Amino acid sequence: MHKQINQLRAELMAQFPERKDVIDGSLAAILAGEHVILIGPPGTAKSALVHALAQAFGGTYFERLLTKFSTPEELFGPISLKALEQDRFVRVTAGKLPETQFAFIDEIFKSNSAVLNSLLSVINERTFFNDGAPMQCPLVSLFGASNELPEGKELEALFDRFLLRFDVGYLLVASNLRHILTASEPSIATKLTIDDLLRAQAEAAAVKITDETIDALLSIRDACRGEGVVASDRRWKKSLKLVKSAAWLAGEKKTCPEDLRILVDSLWRVPAERSKVARLVGTLSDPASMQSVEILDAAREIATKVASLKSGDRKLYIGQAAQAVEQFDAQQVKLTDLAKSGGRRAKVVIADAVAEIQGLHAEVARAVSAGLGLGLRSLR
Repeated sequence: MHKQINQLRAELMAQFPERKDVIDGSLAAILAGEHVILIGPPGTAKSALVHALAQAFGGTYFERLLTKFSTPEELFGPISLKALEQDRFVRVTAGKLPETQFAFIDEIFKSNSAVLNSLLSVINERTFFNDGAPMQCPLVSLFGASNELPEGKELEALFDRFLLRFDVGYLLVASNLRHILTASEPSIATKLTIDDLLRAQAEAAAVKITDETIDALLSIRDACRGEGVVASDRRWKKSLKLVKSAAWLAGEKKTCPEDLRILVDSLWRVPAERSKVARLVGTLSDPASMQSVEILDAAREIATKVASLKSGDRKLYIGQAAQAVEQFDAQQVKLTDLAKSGGRRAKVVIADAVAEIQGLHAEVARAVSAGLGLGLRSLR
């Protein structure tokens, strides 16, 4: 199962570029039976990724876009007219959220009070009360999406049910966008079954949590509190399921502090806190990976800055692009040196960072070459 799921990971990475953290986190969440919220603008392949995951595991899939006018019928099914004749308030749940295994709810924070309570019980307890009778739901993971953060105490309870949170933006690298524009719709060749998933979940649940991991987690909690980042006790408790899943995905039977890196996308409340959380988690659990992430973030900022100059002064653009190429070279050297002192799992993170920076390097280098070619022709 480990080999098959890692094949799925590689296939998803190829079809959804610049989504490594989301893919790794989503797989860990599915193994842990937890939920994911994707925050970002429309058109960033959020629903396509979730649909691909459901397709890969052969699970039933439900998708809905909420508005402030949405009714419970949209999520939980219409009222049975035959039951009403018997003075019973029964919903026909076939094909709706209570009977699905994977769900994607867009604009989930548009939930109103009419749907919120039932939605919370389905997400947290996997229970839907139909005419007062509890109905067990087969839900594996629910993926929510929103263009904005929630506002209001009622929605805070819903937000806290999502153990992983990702800030999803548009693609940065032009070649990745080109690939998406020219590729067919995502289709997953790796096929698993829900029984396969259940076996993988059981193996992940059997991963041993080490004392060293717990000690590092407690240190992270104290450090986060000192920086004003506070998470609920429920979130800290459930986070260990993610940590075990991360260790299983890495091929391990027991956890180590490096596995706590997945908490970077579990502890922030607003996207602006993510860099602070990443620094705290990285320093206390996996310094080598943390430094590689910081280097990668810096490379992404450089690429974004260069891209913003493309439509302006050509000479300035070419100069900044040439400088960026040199910076990318230096960053790759730093990552190579960093890998020498990193652990086995850190080396994987560093290798992924190197690969992405190489892609940024190639993109900008092509722009420099093309620009210099234009300059030579204009001089003639």
